[in-house]
Amino acid sequence: MASKEQLRKIALYCDEYKTDENSSIQSSVDPFINNMKSCENCTHFTANHKCDINLVDKILSSMAMELDNK
Repeated sequence: MASKEQLRKIALYCDEYKTDENSSIQSSVDPFINNMKSCENCTHFTANHKCDINLVDKILSSMAMELDNK
């Protein structure tokens, strides 16, 4: 499972990241956290802490390869 920091970085690179602006969860949380991109506030992230379109591992791998090439 990815760490909270990794989930934030993944969201920055993810082309499928999206949030539900009208979510009751979103409105009850600190506004600073609402504005922070993370898989945890993406509509594709499930209650089981998984990406329902299976992008977490793919993006983590791409990020690791990018770092290897630098």
